[in-house]
Amino acid sequence: MQKKYTLLSILLIFIALGLVILPKKKDKMEMDSKIRLSSITEKSRYLTADQVTHRIIENDPALLLIDLRPAEEFRKFALPGSINLHPDSLLSKSTIELFMQAGKDKVLYADAELISEKVWLLFSQVTIKRMYIMKGGMKEWQNTILQEQIPSATASTTELDLISFRNAARQYFTGEGSAQVTPAASRPVEKIQVIRKAPAATSGGGC
Repeated sequence: MQKKYTLLSILLIFIALGLVILPKKKDKMEMDSKIRLSSITEKSRYLTADQVTHRIIENDPALLLIDLRPAEEFRKFALPGSINLHPDSLLSKSTIELFMQAGKDKVLYADAELISEKVWLLFSQVTIKRMYIMKGGMKEWQNTILQEQIPSATASTTELDLISFRNAARQYFTGEGSAQVTPAASRPVEKIQVIRKAPAATSGGGC
C-alpha cells in the first residue's frame, strides 16, 4: 500500500511540473510565432531598385548581391558583382559561410520577389543578420533603371532628381553615351554601382 501511495505521489509531482512547464513552452512558441510573423511583415527588409543601383554605383564594399535566378539568365545579364546561387546549394557549407559574412549586406534578388522571400525566410530562422530583398526583383530593376524615364510637365524637383539619376544609371549599364551619376538630393545615402556588361558566369551552384 505504501508503495502504491509513493508512486501516486511521484505521478502527481510530474503532473504538477507539467502544468508549470507546458504553459511556458506554449507561451514561448506563441512568442516565437509572433516574432516570425513580425519579421515577415517588416518592410525594412526591402531595398528599392534605386537604393541597390546607388550602392553599386558607389562601389559599396558592404554590398553583397545574391542572384537566385537560373544560371542561364545570370549568364545573359546580372547586376555587377553578383553571386549566382542555385536553390540546391542553399544549405551547403559554402553558402552558409557566404551568408554568415560579417559586415556585409546580403541583398537577394530573382526575377520577382517570391523566391527571394522564401530564401530570406529560410535564413532568417537561423538569425542571419543584415539580409535584404531587392523589392520587385530583377524585373522591377529593369523597369526602373533600364527603361528611359521621361518627366512630366508637373514633376517636382525631387522627381526630376530621381529621373535624372535613373537615366544616367541606364546610360552606364547600357553604354549609351557617357553620364555622371549623382545621387538625388532627397535620396538617402544608400550606395550602388553600375557596369557596362554582365559579370562572368559562375557554376550552377556557385558561391
